[in-house]
Amino acid sequence: MDLDMIVVWRWISTIFLAVLLFKPVKKFILAQKVGKSERKLKRALTEEEIKEMERRTIPMIAIIVITFSMFFNNVIMNQFYK
Repeated sequence: MDLDMIVVWRWISTIFLAVLLFKPVKKFILAQKVGKSERKLKRALTEEEIKEMERRTIPMIAIIVITFSMFFNNVIMNQFYK
């Protein structure tokens, strides 16, 4: 395979994996944060508070998912295309 095609394939697969992982990771992290906040405040959070928490966690989730996708693809691609 041509080196340029490998680089393009790495980026496409990294973005695709990040998109696939975004929603499940978002649900998991949001559930953890909501549970922690409810235990700390000793009451159920309102929908508005949950939406605000969700809005604030999106950049963090994007960084986590993209970083994981890049590392994962580097490991996988290096096994096949050394």
